[in-house]
Amino acid sequence: MKRSLFPAMLVLCTFAFGCATPLVVDYDYDTTFDFARLKTFDWASTQRGSEKEELMAKRVESAVNAQLASKGYARAAELPDFLVFVTGVRKTVESGSVGVGASIAVPVGSRGSVQLGGGRSKPRTKQEGTLNIDIKDPKTGSLIWQGSASATIQEKMSAEEQQKAIDQVIAEVLKNFPPQKKQ
Repeated sequence: MKRSLFPAMLVLCTFAFGCATPLVVDYDYDTTFDFARLKTFDWASTQRGSEKEELMAKRVESAVNAQLASKGYARAAELPDFLVFVTGVRKTVESGSVGVGASIAVPVGSRGSVQLGGGRSKPRTKQEGTLNIDIKDPKTGSLIWQGSASATIQEKMSAEEQQKAIDQVIAEVLKNFPPQKKQ
């Protein structure tokens, strides 16, 4: 099955989650689905990204494959039990503040004074990203599990640092897959 990842997700993963802010992880799933029957997986077909993003796609795929293998799932191109979709969103967030202040000086001698002032901090721009992993039933196409991670993107990382960070994020997102039944 042909697979590649959306360009936004690949750029997003350069945040490789070596995060300056805490990683926020969330997941949800279909409570009526029997996850015990899942044994094999494959990657879903998606749009092709740019060649520049091809190395990042390999890192993400490697991390997801390793995590699923560690949970006992085998990759199967024909008739997999579930399909994996990975997407991402990257956005620029600007922050800063504007302040106005007033002060009244205590009179000294015959003069008093009133002062008004204003100020503005330097705007700060940062990149925030969200990585989504969707697990779908290949027979019905319905979503059965979804996990996501969000954080501030750290862009200047070596290839080794990116792989390590991606491995950690994917492990964190897939920690709750498959969902455990409450006793």
